[in-house]
Amino acid sequence: MLKKAAFKIAYDGEALRDHSMDVRDLAPALLSLGKLFDAANFALNGDKAEIKLQVKAHSAGSFEVALELFQSFGAQVSNLLTGDFVTSVLNLKDLVIGGSVGIFWLVKKLRGKKPDRIEHLSQGMVSLEFQGETIVVPANLLRLYQDVAVRVAAEEVLRPLCHDKIDKFIIKDNDKITEEVTKEDVDYFKLPEIRDEIINESIHEAAYSIVSLAFKDDNKWRLHDGNSTISVQMKDDFFKRKVEENLISFSKGDILICSVKTTQWQAKDGLKTEYEVLKVIKLRLRSRL
Repeated sequence: MLKKAAFKIAYDGEALRDHSMDVRDLAPALLSLGKLFDAANFALNGDKAEIKLQVKAHSAGSFEVALELFQSFGAQVSNLLTGDFVTSVLNLKDLVIGGSVGIFWLVKKLRGKKPDRIEHLSQGMVSLEFQGETIVVPANLLRLYQDVAVRVAAEEVLRPLCHDKIDKFIIKDNDKITEEVTKEDVDYFKLPEIRDEIINESIHEAAYSIVSLAFKDDNKWRLHDGNSTISVQMKDDFFKRKVEENLISFSKGDILICSVKTTQWQAKDGLKTEYEVLKVIKLRLRSRL
């Protein structure tokens, strides 16, 4: 099952008066617009639907591009599109480019900052208070506003406005302008610095074979757990010193039994996992005849 929606974008400014635009400005912006819809679709639909943005054509204007957004569903969800099970392509388009409100509109309205207060209302709406003003928006729009990948992509779409003579980003629906972002608005789209946040820590015992060693303090050992290779920080100084002094040697197939600390971080660019060997409990030599 395939659904689609169409819209147009345009960039405006003195540099575009001849209706041409440097591909080094346009191509990254269009790719970022695709990333924006990918991130929005994933934030709201997960893997229940796929989204694809295609350039249809461009027409005369400052520099205008016509785009078509396609959404496809697996057979298991194609007949379950009522209610909130899947955010449809039309709703997704409105949330991103704005029919009356969209992600660009909301970033400008909140100046890229967190609302002072959020109240969840009925029928999938939320009330946002910001600097003494109250606005009511779909809860899904707030989810997109709070999604790092969505915000990063939206910022990248506006990168051409950093050009001295490109002043405005315009979104059109049926040739009606639904949203404009000017050079003066660009700072609102710069994502605040996001601190890495620890979301899980655990210490466990595990067995590894050695792939490679590192003897500088800032380098990591590469170990294999039988399924995949991981990079670990060797924190057992006593064991590391014995290896450095050639008091311990390894052969292929030898196994380290270790106490390992695993830390998972929520970072700006997604989930990160770090491993530290706190102590080498035992060196188990490969069986020999």
